[in-house]
Amino acid sequence: MQKEFCKNLNIDGSDSRLSFNLWRGYQAYWQIIDKQLYLVGIKGYANSNEILKRTFPNHYYNGKVLAYWFSSYLALAKDKMLKWDGVFSRTYFKEEIFNFKNGNLVGKRIVNNYIPVKNGISRLDSNRKHITDTLFKLVKKFNWKKLSDCGCDDKYLISINEKGKVSNVELMPNTNNKDTAQIEIDDHKKCIEKFKRKFKKLQFDIIRWHGQPYVEKYYLELFYNVEGKLENWTR
Repeated sequence: MQKEFCKNLNIDGSDSRLSFNLWRGYQAYWQIIDKQLYLVGIKGYANSNEILKRTFPNHYYNGKVLAYWFSSYLALAKDKMLKWDGVFSRTYFKEEIFNFKNGNLVGKRIVNNYIPVKNGISRLDSNRKHITDTLFKLVKKFNWKKLSDCGCDDKYLISINEKGKVSNVELMPNTNNKDTAQIEIDDHKKCIEKFKRKFKKLQFDIIRWHGQPYVEKYYLELFYNVEGKLENWTR
């Protein structure tokens, strides 16, 4: 269906792409009518109805196509933006979630995606440096003269889970070779376990993505210099 649809986009012999920063090259119009989701047009295409008719000959009716292939959800913003993945997806403080099965609306609800926690560390600031500085202050208290011998000053990914707790610490290997990378990870197991125990006491606010559990990862880079001082090299 996708191949046929892309072919039909240019049935008039022209390339009507509207935006070079939109990877698929087109935008579609959708409507919820009588608890059903419909594809009703393609933005910027004068022959939009003909495109839909040729692509969905058995499902096109009265200028629209029932989205029978769609069994998922749509999120409608009801407040200001909470988080952005840096590419496409965004979630908002409050949203209305519409759930569909084969294009039919089967339920909807209002969700709150941000839950403050008493004495919790806020993640609302778009500047992630606040979080990495908090993590750095904790690991800085270790005996780094001893830890540096194990190569613990390195690059890590810190996961904060749906409960606002640090759920995982991962080493970012300095190689793409799987075998060598695994050796690096094995060598850092003691460091990772030590970090996990230290981060365990931290409590952050709770963030959800479209009402669903959300795990957010933070990059942390450590460097122990020749003067015997630990430095935060996080970009």
